[in-house]
Amino acid sequence: MSKILIVDDEPRILLLLQSLLKANGYVVETARDGNAALDIVRKGEVDIAVTDLRMTPMDGMSLFREIKAIAPTMPVVLLTAYASVETAIEAMKSGIFDYLTKPFKVDDLIACLKRAEEQISKAETTAVKPEHPVRYRFENFIASSPMMMSVCDTIQKVAPTAATVLINGESGTGKEVIARTIHRNSTRAKRPWVAVNCAAIPENLLESEMFGHVKGSFTGAVSDKEGLFEAANGGTLFLDEISSMPLILQGKLLRVLQEKEIRRVGGTKSIPVDVRVIAASNANLEEAVVKGAFRSDLYYRFAVITIDIPPLRKRPDDIIPLARHFIRAERGNAAAPEISADAAKALVAYDWPGNVRELENAIKHALTFYHSGEITCELLPQKIREHKPVQQTSEVAANASLKSFLKQKEREYIEQILNNTGGDKEKAAEALKVNLSTLYRKLSDD
Repeated sequence: MSKILIVDDEPRILLLLQSLLKANGYVVETARDGNAALDIVRKGEVDIAVTDLRMTPMDGMSLFREIKAIAPTMPVVLLTAYASVETAIEAMKSGIFDYLTKPFKVDDLIACLKRAEEQISKAETTAVKPEHPVRYRFENFIASSPMMMSVCDTIQKVAPTAATVLINGESGTGKEVIARTIHRNSTRAKRPWVAVNCAAIPENLLESEMFGHVKGSFTGAVSDKEGLFEAANGGTLFLDEISSMPLILQGKLLRVLQEKEIRRVGGTKSIPVDVRVIAASNANLEEAVVKGAFRSDLYYRFAVITIDIPPLRKRPDDIIPLARHFIRAERGNAAAPEISADAAKALVAYDWPGNVRELENAIKHALTFYHSGEITCELLPQKIREHKPVQQTSEVAANASLKSFLKQKEREYIEQILNNTGGDKEKAAEALKVNLSTLYRKLSDD
């Protein structure tokens, strides 16, 4: 049976529908508002969504559009007590799977869900072959800059394969978001997703956490325990900060990748596992290999497929779209305020040492003090408001060639115009009196 998500801001309706659907054999998740519903959808654990139309702060149609951005093929059924031809037409044109008017018969809802299941089954049967590009689900993943669009291309090619992947990037750049996107666009999307920060687990416990242990294998091992590899069997295991993994455990991880089986601590039995491993590191693993801190054979096992995530300061095109995404995540589409020109300018000018995570925190800070109107510069953290970009020194300029000096000055001027337009490249190109393609080329030049 499919897993159904029911969204309604009336607890009585939620309870009633949950009981009725469970009685008909369905597994049911419930949510009382759109944001809670989206959190459930992002986990990739529901097949069909049934949502009320009139809700706050996000209504049913807004929720439908957000769900489609995350899971484009998920059927969404709209329920409303406010029947109107206009609403029905809008819903059906927008791609709503079906539309039921309250009060409705239980049999009508069950029949609607059966049709939705048939659509899902048919889509899976006629799905594109592996050699065709997968369809993205950009949940929590914003790509506007050329560099991040290149990352999208890599995800498209890598996701449907069984290859191990290494994601490199500074802390806060969104490595786990990239890993989740790969998982959710893979053939393992409906199988387990397990993530672990290797640096967060004490070294003496990491082996047991990874591979499990048998009763009596060490003090405190009062029963058998499965490890993360067994928990992720059939799905994906994400190993964050893999550079912190002890050398002896690196050897055991390499064996698991090669042999596709694990052995619990203190055990003698080999247990077969089918797990795709995605690793991430904010340290330079090549340097770690040279220093003897990371095994070269394990590194090259991962380095076949690498994804390098540029820091946020290198991709200013992503800053405002990301900021808007975080605002919608906090407030919902209907109540999402706009960003003023001065705030946008300050956000783009800041160098973001904490990357995307710091940007998310800055938006939460602004929304904490926001009351009405736009998000202005005064609502941003002080260090962002008062940030002064580092200017090139005259000594460096004196040592540069005329060509590189002029190129640098041109780049600074372009960035200044972009700041003035709040990151709007079309307006910037108009102000610079160049066409948009020329502006993109100049921005992509090193």
